[in-house]
Amino acid sequence: MSDHGTTKLFSNSLCLPSRSEEERLPAFAPSGAVNLSAAMHQIAGSILLLVCVVIASSNPASAQQTVLEREAARVETLRRITPSIVCVMDPKGQGGGSGVLISADGYAISNYHVTSGSGSFMKCGLSDGKLYDAVIVGIDPTGDIALIQLQGRKDFSFATPGDSDQVQVGQEVMALGNPFLLASDFTPTVTYGIVSGVRRYQYPANTFLEYTDCIQIDASINPGNSGGPLFDIEGRWIGINGRASFEKRGRVNSGAAYAISVNQIKKFIGDLKCGLIVDHGIAEFTVETSDTGEVRASQVSALSEAYRRGLRPGDEVVSFAGRLLTSANDFQNVLGIFPDGTRLPLTWRNRDGLQEATIRLRPLHAFQKAPPLPEERRPRPQQDPEHQDGEEIKADGGADEVPESLKSLFVAKDGFCNFYFNELHRLRLVDALKERVATNGDPKPAWVITFSSAEPGLKLTGELTIAPSAVGMNLNNRPFLQSTTDPQVDEESPQLPGLLIAMNQLRRLLSCDAAQFTEQQAAGRTFHLPLKRDVDVLLTREGVRACRWYFDESSALPVGVDLEYAQGIDEARLLFADWADQNGAVFPSRIGVISGIKEELRWLDIANVTVHQPSVTASGTATEEKKP
Repeated sequence: MSDHGTTKLFSNSLCLPSRSEEERLPAFAPSGAVNLSAAMHQIAGSILLLVCVVIASSNPASAQQTVLEREAARVETLRRITPSIVCVMDPKGQGGGSGVLISADGYAISNYHVTSGSGSFMKCGLSDGKLYDAVIVGIDPTGDIALIQLQGRKDFSFATPGDSDQVQVGQEVMALGNPFLLASDFTPTVTYGIVSGVRRYQYPANTFLEYTDCIQIDASINPGNSGGPLFDIEGRWIGINGRASFEKRGRVNSGAAYAISVNQIKKFIGDLKCGLIVDHGIAEFTVETSDTGEVRASQVSALSEAYRRGLRPGDEVVSFAGRLLTSANDFQNVLGIFPDGTRLPLTWRNRDGLQEATIRLRPLHAFQKAPPLPEERRPRPQQDPEHQDGEEIKADGGADEVPESLKSLFVAKDGFCNFYFNELHRLRLVDALKERVATNGDPKPAWVITFSSAEPGLKLTGELTIAPSAVGMNLNNRPFLQSTTDPQVDEESPQLPGLLIAMNQLRRLLSCDAAQFTEQQAAGRTFHLPLKRDVDVLLTREGVRACRWYFDESSALPVGVDLEYAQGIDEARLLFADWADQNGAVFPSRIGVISGIKEELRWLDIANVTVHQPSVTASGTATEEKKP
């Protein structure tokens, strides 16, 4: 029964008429009725007194037991999560910020503004009192995130992530870190509070640092806490503490702090592990909140994918990345939690009704080097009495403090945070591909592929010839011929746009010869649409053509590719399924082609693949070369 119902029960059943009310009983009422009423009044009073005595005698003990149980559970949770907390310092063990281990092999997350001053290597203390060497792996300057790897063990304790999208205002949270470097044995300081707000947006005023969709808390966050984890009361990692509002004098927390959500961080970890300077994205259109409360497109670039899908200024933007929008601030919050290159669903309403499409985010900053911190985030001289930590680390000739055995773990290269880790992940993908393809990837012979499509709509039958100098296709008796050295957009089939150029790129990839491309790098992980699963990304460039090859755990061969081959036109987007060895070639048995304003998927069934030495004619067909 609800509290309201209980109150009503006592009101109606136990609170009997007062004496003045008894005096107002009708004069013709029998005297026995009055006596009965008085008796009932006495009985009810006795029952109520008994209830009050029971409650008074039992509730304090019960409440105390509940408090003690909650306290014991909290202490146990802290005992369990404390080993994952990292004290982050420069190579000489000076300065200090915080971090959290996220895997047994030593990967840990901190703030970019914490690690940026330390150079390539740093020292990290754990609650076991030991100091570990660590190397920078990847950075997200805009999102203020850095990934480092502690060395020396493969069995580190690490935090278990929660779901920050489920965090609600009023929930209890715990922040762990190293404010003011209070513990010389690296035991973290714990502060406790509640969630004050969710999906907060911190505008990047005079800086590139932008906090989107973050969690606001009232737990004390002070200098040195930056980079440390935020946990829910069950010990699930839900964020990284990064910003706080401080009193101007003394830099003491004023009760408003902000944590980067763990769900945002998880979207970047795959890219960070590849040693990248990870960028955030732009949608190439802007929005505003109308006077009537709708979110409407205000500007749309004519070269953008959104424009080609039909979005125009004035259209109502209903949802982005699966989240309903109620304000322009909502849009910016969603946009900021994804790396550039991510393909996201977009829903809008125009005069023709509700429209749906996907768009790829373009780079926001395209950093080639780690950007310097803004002035207010730079470390202050140690002699300054208002030096804000420990927090940002001051580099001070730390190279001499790095063990010689670890120096090979860092390789500098423009466009990368640490090229060493990018090579690790690139070779993992390429070596597995090479082993699977074996000798069937020789680029010298030509491949002739016959295919058909029996899906609803226009029936397609054709023959592809993929040779070193050209790619030809006869599609429904219409010839197409594409150069492999100087391909032209006009030479592509309107029914299967980009297919010929993509087949040339596929042949280059399957040769397993890095020299076939001008650039080849690991590009992290992404959630693939329309496959709807996480995949590894290998980026290749050949001239102006850039391919994003997608790999999953099921095969060493790619499950798809997105090919950008000209500005202002749609990518060629292909899916690959049912790879097989066919007559000396490794080739998919089915190829999916995504094209058109509606992004329709058409599957081509591969009937036969043959390998020989042909020349390609102007008709797009292959003829056997005659040997002398």
